[in-house]
Amino acid sequence: MDRMRPVLSGFFVLFLLFSPAKTEDQSVIQALVVFMEKLNPGSMQTTPNWGWNTSSDPCTSKWAGVTCDKDNETVKKIVLEKLNLSGTLDFESVCKVSNLLVLSVNFNSITGNLQQEVSNCKRLTHLYLSGNQFSGSLPDSITGLPNVKRIDISNNGLTGQLPDFSRLTSLLSFLGQNNQFTGPVPRFNYHQLDGFSVANNDLSGPIPDDTGRFDANSFAGNPKLCGKELPVQCPVKENKKSNFRDVLIYAGFAVLGCMVLVLLAILAFKKKKKQNDVKTHLSVKTRNGSDSGRSSGSKNSRARSEFSTTSVESGGVSSSMVVLSSPVVNGLRFEDLLRAPAELIGRGKHGSLYKVKPDNGVPLVVKRIKDWKISRDEFKKRLQKIVETKHPNVLPVVAYYSSKQEKLLVYEFQQNGSLFRLLHGELTLFSSSFS
Repeated sequence: MDRMRPVLSGFFVLFLLFSPAKTEDQSVIQALVVFMEKLNPGSMQTTPNWGWNTSSDPCTSKWAGVTCDKDNETVKKIVLEKLNLSGTLDFESVCKVSNLLVLSVNFNSITGNLQQEVSNCKRLTHLYLSGNQFSGSLPDSITGLPNVKRIDISNNGLTGQLPDFSRLTSLLSFLGQNNQFTGPVPRFNYHQLDGFSVANNDLSGPIPDDTGRFDANSFAGNPKLCGKELPVQCPVKENKKSNFRDVLIYAGFAVLGCMVLVLLAILAFKKKKKQNDVKTHLSVKTRNGSDSGRSSGSKNSRARSEFSTTSVESGGVSSSMVVLSSPVVNGLRFEDLLRAPAELIGRGKHGSLYKVKPDNGVPLVVKRIKDWKISRDEFKKRLQKIVETKHPNVLPVVAYYSSKQEKLLVYEFQQNGSLFRLLHGELTLFSSSFS
């Protein structure tokens, strides 16, 4: 018996030396077994050298579809294509393989949603899920794979909007055709992609301007998409900056127009106020006394100098007044008439009669004729004829003034009144002196 002990010890050592060692951690092997169970391999488990059990090692036992590194120390690839798998894809379990680079389950019948735990496969470079029956939306966490180069999720039943892939700087291809994705085409780094397709979905809106080498075939089958490479052209967008600039320009013109109107209103108000001040300065209050003509001391009221005001408004100046040769009005100026107090002594159909006494001068009578529609030249000709008519019983005109609005005739004041007054009396003077 003692002779047999060395022989048994030698066999035990040889068994330890040549028995296959487990290179992956037991927890990882257990996670891979759970991963395969959820895929529901069915009859594939009876395939020789299938593996996928806790009593063997995925690398040294060469599990079906598993590829390890050259030293058979860790799992690098899991490729399970066309195996009629019909279960669900458990990313939580398979991503416990820390060095997994490639995962492919193309052309099976795998169902269910894609889990958010896909982002746990931090070293994954290739993800192939084409030709299955996946449903639901593509998880946003898929954009958290920092090393992924190729993604193929085509020919499934995925829905919802595609996430933004622009932060995947290592991505070289994305195939998402033949699904049911909606919403806009997401952002990608199109300039670095060598493969891209989102054809035959339900995407909408304009295709991005920076799609690079990809033509209409990459976007076909989306009737709601528009773009220069597609049958449907996008409506021309209005330039918001240009519109805003136009609004500012129009608003500036409107403000400027308002300022001009306000300025004109202020100038008009000042002009009107100045004219009112002139009228106030030149006016005198009228005090009519109808009984004063009957009494011995007739008290005629002083009236507003209407001829003065109107003449100022019409732009009259002293050069417009013609003074005839008469010692009575020698040196008389138009301004003297404007400054002199005026007393209304009669009204007629064509005008009024005023008694005016200029400073340091003799009393005068100004006959103001309004609305007499003859030209200045015609008026001058008629005055020349009157001046040429000299008769003791005809009161001569000593000066006259002519403007478009009115005509003024200046006479020497007669203390004894007019012939009309002597013939008809004072009662009709105010109503008939200019008839």
